[in-house]
Amino acid sequence: MSGKTEVHVGVQMGPKQAEVRTGFLPEIGPDEVLLKMEICNICTEDYQRWLGLREFETPMADGHEMVGIIVEKGRNVIDAYQIGDRVGKLNAHCGACDDCRVGHSSDCKYEVRTGIGLEEYHGIKCFANYKILQQRMLVKVSKDIPATHAAFLEPLATVIHGIKKLRVRPLENIVVIGAGPLGILLAQVAKLYGARVIISELVPKKLERARSLGVSAVIDASRANPVAEVKRLTDGDGADAVIFAVGNSFAYKQGFDMLKHLNGRLLFFPAGFPKPTMDFDPNTLHYRKIEFIGTINGDNADFIDASKMLSTGLIDVSKSLEGKTFPLRDFAKALDAAATPNTYRISVDLQGI
Repeated sequence: MSGKTEVHVGVQMGPKQAEVRTGFLPEIGPDEVLLKMEICNICTEDYQRWLGLREFETPMADGHEMVGIIVEKGRNVIDAYQIGDRVGKLNAHCGACDDCRVGHSSDCKYEVRTGIGLEEYHGIKCFANYKILQQRMLVKVSKDIPATHAAFLEPLATVIHGIKKLRVRPLENIVVIGAGPLGILLAQVAKLYGARVIISELVPKKLERARSLGVSAVIDASRANPVAEVKRLTDGDGADAVIFAVGNSFAYKQGFDMLKHLNGRLLFFPAGFPKPTMDFDPNTLHYRKIEFIGTINGDNADFIDASKMLSTGLIDVSKSLEGKTFPLRDFAKALDAAATPNTYRISVDLQGI
């Protein structure tokens, strides 16, 4: 391929408004590659825009849980990346600031382009059949796994980043509240790090998924008191750490009450919309030495770890998929399906134009 590339891109125009538009990508630069895009999974942020729960600039052409195949490369692209390789993308970062240079790329404060071309649209432009990326943004993923699985590179990197911040250690009692797509990943990664994992959930479909993971215990919060159950399962000690995989005020209260008396840790993984609240006594944090830990995104090292976990089958991301794939031409239908309550990840086939 050479010259400009015709591209079809999914665009959100407002709540419950989406369409597929046509445009052109420029010629690739010497440090860039052209990707024939395979899959982009629909994340929470995408469908919350669809539902009108998040404000956003329009026209929005976003998406970031993607994977594609290199079909053209610039003259300066290193030999590590060859035509035919499957790649995902790192989170946007400049690579030159102090945060980036010490390894904290997720803390980068500078705006960098990851959606090259289609400048009339906001967003990263991954719901598209072709995309240009700079070589420094590339992460290889095995072609031996399904593309829908490989597209979990970014959310898995985010999960790994959170687990590292939580400092999970072998034999710790870790409670994950919520068994949605990311709760399922959080439980698996915490287990991989050697923790004794307990999942609390109340939706039957999600309870079934949680039980399929082989974790130490699954609590049906619709039938039992999760706080009492965690105490029972830990011989009265309580959890070393609780991971909130839902942004919910009631879940926050339960998680706080599950903690062991001293040195407990709480990881706030997702944002909640509408915004949840949490009522706590700061003196309790002081005397019990409780840690509140926030997390978002992943550093470059987390993406490398995620690629290895995916490529070697250490993590089963099929548990986080609904098992439904929509062609790009049905972008609006895909968003509507993803916004259905208690739905796992929906995939978009980017060549289905």
